[in-house]
Amino acid sequence: MCLMDFISRLLQSSSPRRTSRRIVPNHTINKRLSDKDHPNHAYKTNRIKTTKYSILTFIPKNLFEQFHRLANIFFILVVILNWIPQVQAFGKEIAMVPVIFVLGVTAVKDIFEDFRRGLSDRQINQKTCRVLRKSEAYVKTPWHAVCVGDLVHLSCNEVIPADILLLRSSDSSGLCHIETSNVDGENNLKQRFCVQVNKEQRKYNPTEFKGTVICDSPNVDIYRFNGFIPLDDGNKIPLSYSNILLRGCVLQNTDFVEGLVIYAGHETKAMLNNRGPRYKRSKLECKINRDIIWCALLLIFLCVFCAAASVIWLNKYDNPELIPFVPYGDSAQYNLGLRALIEFSKYIIIFQAVIPLPLYVSIEIVKLGHVFFINQDLNLYHEGTGKPFECRALNIAEDLGQVDYIFSDKTGTLTENKMVFMCCSIRGTDFPHKPIEENLDIVENARQSFSNMSRTSSVLTESGLEHQLLHMLASQHSSSFGTQRDIPADIQCVHEFFLLLAICNTVVVSNHPHEDKLNDAGFMPASYYDASLNGSQPNSPTFKKSESQKTMSSIIDLQSSSRSREASVAGSEYSFDRIMRYEAESPDELALVRAAKSYGCQLRKRSKDFVKVFLPGQGDVTLKILHVLPFDSCRKRMSVIVEHPISGEIILYSKGADCSILERLNSTYYATEDSEAVKILRNTSDHIIQYALQGLRTLCMAKRVIGRAEYETWQQSHNVAQAALENKDELLKNSADDIEKDFELLGATGIEDTLQDGVPDTVATLRKAGIKIWVLTGDKQETAVQVAYSTKLFSTNQEVLYLTCSDTKSTLEHITEYLKQIHCDQSKEVGLIIDGSTLSFALEKSCQECFLKLVVCCNSVVCCRVTPLQKGAVVRVVRDNLKKLTLAVGDGANDVNMIQTADIGIGISGQEGMQAVMSSDFSIARFRFLKRLLLVHGHWCYHRFAHFLSFMFYKNLISTFVLFWFQIFSGYSGSMQLGDIFLMLEHVLFTSLPPLLNGILDKDLSAETLSENPYLYKQGPSGELYTKWSFFGILLDALFQSIALYFIPHLAYLDSNTGIWEFGTTMMVILILIIYLHLGIETYSWTWIQWFLMVINFLFFWCCMIVVHAFCLDCEHPGNPYWVMENTLAKPTHVLIVVITSVIALIPRFLYRVFQWTFWPNDVMSMTKKIKLRNQEMTSEDSLDMTETTPQTGFKRNIRIWTTNTAEPHQVYRRQTSSDYISHRSIFS
Repeated sequence: MCLMDFISRLLQSSSPRRTSRRIVPNHTINKRLSDKDHPNHAYKTNRIKTTKYSILTFIPKNLFEQFHRLANIFFILVVILNWIPQVQAFGKEIAMVPVIFVLGVTAVKDIFEDFRRGLSDRQINQKTCRVLRKSEAYVKTPWHAVCVGDLVHLSCNEVIPADILLLRSSDSSGLCHIETSNVDGENNLKQRFCVQVNKEQRKYNPTEFKGTVICDSPNVDIYRFNGFIPLDDGNKIPLSYSNILLRGCVLQNTDFVEGLVIYAGHETKAMLNNRGPRYKRSKLECKINRDIIWCALLLIFLCVFCAAASVIWLNKYDNPELIPFVPYGDSAQYNLGLRALIEFSKYIIIFQAVIPLPLYVSIEIVKLGHVFFINQDLNLYHEGTGKPFECRALNIAEDLGQVDYIFSDKTGTLTENKMVFMCCSIRGTDFPHKPIEENLDIVENARQSFSNMSRTSSVLTESGLEHQLLHMLASQHSSSFGTQRDIPADIQCVHEFFLLLAICNTVVVSNHPHEDKLNDAGFMPASYYDASLNGSQPNSPTFKKSESQKTMSSIIDLQSSSRSREASVAGSEYSFDRIMRYEAESPDELALVRAAKSYGCQLRKRSKDFVKVFLPGQGDVTLKILHVLPFDSCRKRMSVIVEHPISGEIILYSKGADCSILERLNSTYYATEDSEAVKILRNTSDHIIQYALQGLRTLCMAKRVIGRAEYETWQQSHNVAQAALENKDELLKNSADDIEKDFELLGATGIEDTLQDGVPDTVATLRKAGIKIWVLTGDKQETAVQVAYSTKLFSTNQEVLYLTCSDTKSTLEHITEYLKQIHCDQSKEVGLIIDGSTLSFALEKSCQECFLKLVVCCNSVVCCRVTPLQKGAVVRVVRDNLKKLTLAVGDGANDVNMIQTADIGIGISGQEGMQAVMSSDFSIARFRFLKRLLLVHGHWCYHRFAHFLSFMFYKNLISTFVLFWFQIFSGYSGSMQLGDIFLMLEHVLFTSLPPLLNGILDKDLSAETLSENPYLYKQGPSGELYTKWSFFGILLDALFQSIALYFIPHLAYLDSNTGIWEFGTTMMVILILIIYLHLGIETYSWTWIQWFLMVINFLFFWCCMIVVHAFCLDCEHPGNPYWVMENTLAKPTHVLIVVITSVIALIPRFLYRVFQWTFWPNDVMSMTKKIKLRNQEMTSEDSLDMTETTPQTGFKRNIRIWTTNTAEPHQVYRRQTSSDYISHRSIFS
């Protein structure tokens, strides 16, 4: 934690934290009140400011941020030390250049980014909207002038400027539609509802709203909003997230809305969630700190050794006046301890290069390069959805090459999440369904022939579903919906079943764009105020045609092969000639609504208070919605409570997982074996298992008739829960459990969710790469097992273990028994299947250790019936206890916990919104892209970064050791044979760019080779390229090269009259050349830009040294380097020494690589040798063919040269076509 964050948190903790806020509408407040006395004065304005700096604060604030890095503080201290005369080792000004350069580059980058943010802020703040001002008129106002408590008027397609409480809508039912892609990335329309204020009011004027709003304090949860409006009689009007419009959303399919600003500016949920890219430290980057500690210890050792040696050398002279090159005063005025401290400080300055100055800046550049090239990979772009790869965490790209465990969701991650209704079981009878093949995403089919559903031979002997419905339609009972007692139980159950599919959901019927009637003066025509704040709806069915016409047309349409189309337009008449489009947050709900529609039960319109459906034989029926109990992962069901339009009965319809519905059935289903209810339950359960074995997703449907007195009692307690500000979720869950009981079973559905393309190949390939894959799903065990086999997570020759236990003791016993079996036979691959309840036992402390031992032995694991919390817990246990790098991939809100817990979180932008993507480090459009992302880009990034780190430490160590050897022969005086300018610019300019480019572009193998040979990926998880011993190997290599680099020129110039600057110049040239050649030995692939940059960089070094030595910078200095470079280059011995020294210095590194490639190659080296051998064989065969066909010698020789330059065998084959042969023959003949 940085100091600034710590201080801000300390200040926050010292002040009381508000859990709620009180908002008073501004139009009800006396305008004469001062700003201080205004009840809303403490809340932020709507002005946003995302910039970090101003003209005055940029330099101090930016430097403060950069000094959070300890390395930068170290180098600043070194610069300060160098300004002390007694300690000075370099020129004062020259020593500041590299530090200023590094800080300056970072500062320029920061100010450029801040400037762009400032332009964006200015554009957003200058946008306008209509705000209620004087004279009760809506006035155009810039966004930055909008305040909490203002009433805002918004038109269709207008962007919402702040978080607004919806008070009024142009729709008579008090709803509006919004598109939320700017907030959560979801493109489907969502409904929001007006607050239920003064239901009897038929005419609404904005100034009449005078209520006070009590709500949560600003928070980041975009799916949570709690609050209430207190009334004079002591009651409260509850508020929820369905009443709020978030900043950044777009109003759709609604003429206009009006609402009260609740949160503004930086307190809006969109701004609170705008945190930018996530910052994480990669596994490899964490090892840098360890090696920097080793560098610091080495620095201390060198400084202590040289300081002690310097003091000892000085003490050899009894008379200080006899010490050569040291003024008498400098040695006489200091005691021994102070002299040692001065020498130690001087050597800190001299050997500062041990700790790489540009390391952190270079790491950022390399990581940005990695992310840039991954983003440019078209193989990670999905044309179907138009969604590319997206990186949200810039610092962990190399972790993609070190993954040990993958934790994956199933639905929407491995599957398409495009649900197709395949079959259903109604009252114990199984009915298959033939899915419609046309594109239902664009045009909904209004009616469909009942021949689409036929009864299989294996089901009960009752008449088919289509005959039952047609019989119901043909009866022409206009009030059949109201006189259910006259309908047989079978037909009534079918009717209720499809009615449940149509209404028990949150599906939105989309509308065409609307037109706002607000005039230029800011007033609304009087006719528009006839709409109530929440318009009441009729409690009886509304029929557009006569009953006989409706019934006959329904039968004819249902039996006709033609498919008519219709649309839904809010507040308008419905016509079968219009196009209807459904917008659903859940693909399951969309599939069920479409299924209901294909059999005549058609959802026509939905609002907060009513739902309109078209029923066969009855026409449009409007049902009053009393309550909607939304789905949550704990209850695993959703319910809707409606009031019967004729009888007034209160009916609860519920759908959910079989485990959450069947356990809440009424007692008749558990009576004697011969009862009809028991048979229905048994048959339905059998059908659910059959569906699951086919890999289908299953849901159960149930209903319950609630007594009026029970409902009113429950309603009071539920309203209290809705108005609660604390523990609201828990209170609502308990309230739902109280009413969702004693169900009557209607049936079950089977929905197919096909696998995404390439999933089986991807899973199999990743398993071959040594990655262990876990699938965590909420589906039934049978469904999960079928998907595991179809995705090749389990193989036919794999032993699969099942863990399904009722308590902790039995779980531990089963795990222990399985461990014994595995230890007895370790030849087989093992898979594990565990359900959610058993998983909770296995994660307890008493079982956890044995459970981890078991899963380590398993190649793949399937966890079924798990909750989102369990997903996160599993990842945390594996990550923390096994110390392995974990990756979690998912597509829905229930995967967020898992994604955020894992070391790497990957979100799939699928059908369930963008919550997973927003919480992830990387996002992809399809699961199959994971193969290329890990095996190719992950491998490349790890390879590049590991070699880059090694080289950065190496080149700093070798230059430090060269200075150290000189101290032995200079009386440990702190003198240096290398020029100040060279030492300061060596790592910043002369040797910085080539390793940077290598760290971004180097490839050990091609993408095709890495994809086809997944075992090559194992190099990353094993940490083969950068281990805890790598630093010491680098240290020894740099030590030997420095010995050769120093002592060969030293011995060559020993008896000559060569001066220190000429001696140092020769070493400078050798040092730069050795660093470049060392980099060349470690480079796997060369591109023209690498060659070009290395040559240009070397020439740049020579030119700089020639120019610097051509001027008399300090003519009075006894060792003035004037014209030294020019004189040195003119001597033949210089060239000879450079060549000999460079060759000898690099012999160990070269021989090590030769022996490694020859005798103990790693997987990458072995594959490279195979490819080269294959290329040579193909080239030889091609040359032989050319010799036999073409007698011309020149042609044969040129073909051989051309083919040997190819890098991959498939490229050779591609180029050597008949057309190539003819064209080359014509050229050379």
